[in-house]
Amino acid sequence: FYSDTRMADKVFGSVEEYVEFCGGDRPIKKVLIANNGNAAIKAIRSIRRWAFQTFNDERKISFVVMATKEDMNANAEYIRMADEIVDVPGGPNNNNYANVMLIVELAVRYNVDAVWAGWGHASEKDLLPDTLAQ
Repeated sequence: FYSDTRMADKVFGSVEEYVEFCGGDRPIKKVLIANNGNAAIKAIRSIRRWAFQTFNDERKISFVVMATKEDMNANAEYIRMADEIVDVPGGPNNNNYANVMLIVELAVRYNVDAVWAGWGHASEKDLLPDTLAQ
């Protein structure tokens, strides 16, 4: 995330205000978490911590998480942290967290601004960023 000494004690009212201050033009307010377990937990916690420091509101960025039935049955922590939960097929990760076409379809359907694939799974597939860019 952007770091600047002019921002030392500055709290922004909105994501749009922050992006404009940083010279950007594309606010990210909704993120699809295309991973599970500790990877998803760490991403959500880190972004929420940053949002609290930047906006004084950890909920300025919302999270849509992918969850298999197995993750749901395990009462996985990352699911409890989510703003929205998307049920995805279980089984091998090619059915879910490594399924690039499913991730892209969900990104469009849920109108997210960004996809966080983490490590492993789809993050190792060149097809993911190429397809999302289209």
